[in-house]
Amino acid sequence: MGRSFDDIRKLASLATDTVPLCLAGDLLEQLGQLERQLADAQPATNLEGVSPKRAIAERIVELQEAMREATVDFHLRAMPSREWTAFYLDQPERTEGEPAKDWEARYFPWRAELVARTCVDPEMTVEQVVELADLLHFHAWAILAGRAYMLNMGEVDVPNSEAASVLSQDSETT
Repeated sequence: MGRSFDDIRKLASLATDTVPLCLAGDLLEQLGQLERQLADAQPATNLEGVSPKRAIAERIVELQEAMREATVDFHLRAMPSREWTAFYLDQPERTEGEPAKDWEARYFPWRAELVARTCVDPEMTVEQVVELADLLHFHAWAILAGRAYMLNMGEVDVPNSEAASVLSQDSETT
């Protein structure tokens, strides 16, 4: 005998995702500069001196910690299917010959609303998402908006991780 609808309903839930984003974009430049300095640094010239490479590496570690502290987890939850379908069908399409600037002016608000509807922690209004997007560098915005889109469009299925399968088989034999 198959499962009852009540059994199925208990199993059903909307897909979720967590998107960690470092919001301190100014630290990226500092990190890049330090990594270039590290690549060009010479080793210590004597046993008593502090290696320039080590000093730069320590500054990189400090900067990475500052970046971790400036990282925020955005918790996303997919929209219910009928809500997503209606929202998706309202997605602006670029018309033939439409200048990119005009199309972007119509498309960006749709993406901002997508993020606002999908991000459950922190909760944000569309206006707050627009403000956040203007504070982020493009890559961070693209990740957040892209993950919100893919979460709603994506497939929820049992993943098959070959790496995990191999490790779990190895652990059974030891």
